[in-house]
Amino acid sequence: MRKFIFIFIVYATYISLGLPDSLLGVAWPEMVGEFQVVYSAVGIISMTIAICTVISSLQTDRITKIIGTGKLVFVSVLFTAIGLISFAYTQNFYLLIIAALPLGFGAGAIDTSVNDYVAANFKAHHMNWLHAFWGVGATLGPIIMGIVLNHDFSWRNGYLIIGGIQVALVFILFFSLTLWKQNQQKESIYSDEKTTTSRTILRQKGVIFSILSFVFYVGLEGTIFLWGSSYIIEAKSLSAVTASFIISTFFASLTGGRIISGFITFWLSNQRILFYSEIILLIGIVTVAVGTGSALYVGFILIGLGCAAIFPTMTHETPRRFGKRDSGRIIGFQVASGYVGITVLPPLVGILFQSYSMNLFPIFLAIFVLALLGATIVIEKGRTVRNG
Repeated sequence: MRKFIFIFIVYATYISLGLPDSLLGVAWPEMVGEFQVVYSAVGIISMTIAICTVISSLQTDRITKIIGTGKLVFVSVLFTAIGLISFAYTQNFYLLIIAALPLGFGAGAIDTSVNDYVAANFKAHHMNWLHAFWGVGATLGPIIMGIVLNHDFSWRNGYLIIGGIQVALVFILFFSLTLWKQNQQKESIYSDEKTTTSRTILRQKGVIFSILSFVFYVGLEGTIFLWGSSYIIEAKSLSAVTASFIISTFFASLTGGRIISGFITFWLSNQRILFYSEIILLIGIVTVAVGTGSALYVGFILIGLGCAAIFPTMTHETPRRFGKRDSGRIIGFQVASGYVGITVLPPLVGILFQSYSMNLFPIFLAIFVLALLGATIVIEKGRTVRNG
């Protein structure tokens, strides 16, 4: 029973990670008038959050070794609560940027520490379901803000509600610290070993390819988030309403696919799931590129299903691929590189889309997947050689 409660708390932590992720995009049209800034100023806030998240991700393993996962997650969720509530009360745009700092630092530490903890202590199905719960949070956040705005309340109320949920989780995490400690003891055998330097870790066979995998995968996700609707509207000549429905099938299949893939891990190994997912993803991209009408729904559903297991599976494979001792540091690099990918790649390919044609959209998605597939093959071959 205690383990069931603890797993629920871990899942709830990842729901809380997803809750704020889409809030800014939904609330910004209402916020921009109050702060009297240009519409594009939202990029400064999102970039601040992303930079803080990368910094936090890279430092998480070092801090975890000092205070433990439970305390770090507790403090990190507290940081996100402070950031969200600060958003609700801030009257100045520059103070919004300051409020974004704890939001980014908290998100990076939660993402890295919880992923490492689950990868080291739980089976693969829990990792898939963990990321499915992130999807639940990322879906609920905009819904809560939408309900608030639809009832003519201020966007500030939406941030207060989400911040209040985070505060409630802070209390739950405080009273569950002993549960984290009980599982943390399993990793204590590594505490007395000499700390491996970052340079040594990056020189390990396959680590660089693992990091690049996250750059390309998360960059692919971000490209779909940012440019998927534009591609459907411009390249397929469909309405914005139709495009929104088609893209919603991607998000639904992404979340649903993670729940399904959790059950599939009982029958298939992580390696097979990863390869099959990448193949399904390629089939979906080809379907989107050549299809019209209902075929676009099928294509984006396949893309969502293909994406579903990739991030959680690659993360869960990290201790197996590179050993538990360094897995925390490597997962920190992976999470940080993912944020770099989603921050850099979508705007870069967007310049090409706008300069040439939106028809390049599926081509770049295919390039990202092929790079991901190539990196996966190199990593697995390297592991086979080491074990052989």
